[in-house]
Amino acid sequence: MTKHSSHWKKTAVLSVLSASLLSAPGLSGTPYALAAEPATATKAAASTPSKTDMQLAFEKGAVEGYPNDTDLRGSRPVTRAELVTMLNRAAKLAKSDKSSQPFSDLEAWQLEAVTNAVAAGIVSKGDSGLFEPNRPVTREELAVLVVRALTKGQAPKVNQNVLSYFKDASSISESARPFVAYGALAGLFEPKLDGNFDPKGSVTRDEAVKALKPVLFQVIDILTTNDIHGHIEVGFDKKRNQAQGGIETLGGIVDDFRSVNPGGTVVVDGGDAWQGTLISNTTNGQSVMDSMAQVKYDAAAIGNHEFDFSRDTLIDNIKKAKFPILGANIIEDKTGKRVDWTQPYTIVEKGGLKVGIIGLATPQTKATTKSTNIEGLTFADPVPYAKELSAELRTKGADIVLVTSHLPGEQDAKSQEIMGELVDLANGTGNGTLDAIVGGHSHKRVAGIVNHIPVVEAQSWLYAVGHIQLYVDKDSKKVVSSNASLLETYTNLTTANKDVQKTVADYQAKIAEQTNKQIAVASEKWTTRSYRYDANGNQVRDGVTPIGNSVTDAMRWAEKSDVAFTNIGGLRADIEPGKVTYGMMFEVLPFGNYNRTGTMTAAQIKTLLEVTDQYSKLPAMQFSGLKVEWDNTKPQGQKYSKITLLDGTPIYVDGKLNDSRTFKVTTNDFMSTGAGDGFTAFGEVKDWKDGKIMLDAWVDYMKEKGASGQPLSLPNDGREIRLDLKK
Repeated sequence: MTKHSSHWKKTAVLSVLSASLLSAPGLSGTPYALAAEPATATKAAASTPSKTDMQLAFEKGAVEGYPNDTDLRGSRPVTRAELVTMLNRAAKLAKSDKSSQPFSDLEAWQLEAVTNAVAAGIVSKGDSGLFEPNRPVTREELAVLVVRALTKGQAPKVNQNVLSYFKDASSISESARPFVAYGALAGLFEPKLDGNFDPKGSVTRDEAVKALKPVLFQVIDILTTNDIHGHIEVGFDKKRNQAQGGIETLGGIVDDFRSVNPGGTVVVDGGDAWQGTLISNTTNGQSVMDSMAQVKYDAAAIGNHEFDFSRDTLIDNIKKAKFPILGANIIEDKTGKRVDWTQPYTIVEKGGLKVGIIGLATPQTKATTKSTNIEGLTFADPVPYAKELSAELRTKGADIVLVTSHLPGEQDAKSQEIMGELVDLANGTGNGTLDAIVGGHSHKRVAGIVNHIPVVEAQSWLYAVGHIQLYVDKDSKKVVSSNASLLETYTNLTTANKDVQKTVADYQAKIAEQTNKQIAVASEKWTTRSYRYDANGNQVRDGVTPIGNSVTDAMRWAEKSDVAFTNIGGLRADIEPGKVTYGMMFEVLPFGNYNRTGTMTAAQIKTLLEVTDQYSKLPAMQFSGLKVEWDNTKPQGQKYSKITLLDGTPIYVDGKLNDSRTFKVTTNDFMSTGAGDGFTAFGEVKDWKDGKIMLDAWVDYMKEKGASGQPLSLPNDGREIRLDLKK
């Protein structure tokens, strides 16, 4: 675990764009996030802190006099002559004839740099004949001057939709708009908290040297996704009333970055790409792989849900994929060696640099995947493999080594503390081993610097994209600076990739009839969150939920059992009020699980209920057929004080278990093994019998419930009472 130091906290708070409003759980993001300075330093960092942009600019000769010259105070506005002088040094402009005197108001020290910049097409001669060398540079002027230095004096051809982020986009001069759009994508600007660009605002010296970094160094842009879960179709954010996500939108964002950095853009995925929607599952993920191939991903990691269609299907998908799907720490128990059906890493060339990409699975795969699909496999501690393979890649000439993984992270909304396996890997490998880390699995927004390594996790469902920028010294080919951020995926911020759009549309047409088949009508939002709310009015993840109640009722109804259980993690989506289609219900239960029914004792039932959720650390088992009372102030294993069947038959009452009978219990095949999500008591059952597919049972149950055509409600029926909230 690591936490941002207080020295950087102000920077983190101001870096709205760089981390999509801090990339924190519970905070809404900006419509588009732009790369900015590292938002964090970490307490766990053991080596010398990274150099400032001013230090880097001084070392590369773009500024002089640092650190002794007090005139280099970073907060002072930079003048036009100073900026052009910096650009002249940074870009090493060819010397031109100073006698041409392009402007009449230049001092002797300003003449050479401005003359060179005019010859290079960076500075234009105005009608007035004046350069105004001592006037502070405005933000849009900064964009024009620096971008012309990057494009050899040419006006850039770039998608200007990115300007839709800025509230004051209309105030950007028409001639400056392509330069500002290019600069936004290139990460030239510090973000502003109010969401404006402020085109006429002055630029500080610190902001100027930051903007010089793409001139001084080679830039590698790493764009990342994770936990797509088959959501390749465009979605909709009702809170913002905006279309969002979709792989065609991702394709547009990637196109935008490639237009700015064609040779230096890397695209990777952190796993769990294809399990979760009808458009994906009906083709065993082929629709996702086809569209990812069109985006031209460089590599992907293996997530736990990549095994859901069976190991053979995963292996077949790896063979068919047009980009490498990696798993460096998946070990075969029989041999103790890495499995031979996936490769541990790949090397891609970007702008003359060799980029090594290692793929890692989360050790949690063992507990979050159907055990029969991963039998005989170990998902090993990733740290030793990352160290070993990074060294191997360096010997093979890799200039940059990054990890794309299904390792989860989490970031606190207030403190910006980053936690989880992402942090363990960054701290465990040591500074200098890895240049970037991409995570997944927890569906969280994470962006920051841990042990001088940029780390990102980009939520899920293509509702965000991770962005890591690496600045590489052109001589040593070493990474000298980096930052981590998140990009929003609202469709108005880019232009959809037409080829990807057509591929998705073709797959949509094949499943349209089944997807749109109406099953019921929801009178209110059906959610996978608890009926209870926290102090901020947010539904929490504890106890039973509306959808959990309905699904388990359907399981018990279909199998005519006493009790039914399912795990909260297997319920993957909410359903909005109104028409409920088969496609919507499929997204709630996408895994193809089926009912299994067996005989259990009262003690086993109580043990199952006492298992706490790995995320909320509270009981969250979904069940039907029971009435229970529990108290979260009690210790683990003693939280439940009363458990009965609906007819009052005791299971556990007044501290006593009912040993006089057994109970007919239905669960899903994932949990029935005893290896799923820690519900080991299921593994003790000896008489499991297979039943209906869970989704089919739920669809049939809801059809019967809604046969009259009246909207269906999923109210709290009192099957569980949390006593500590009643006191």
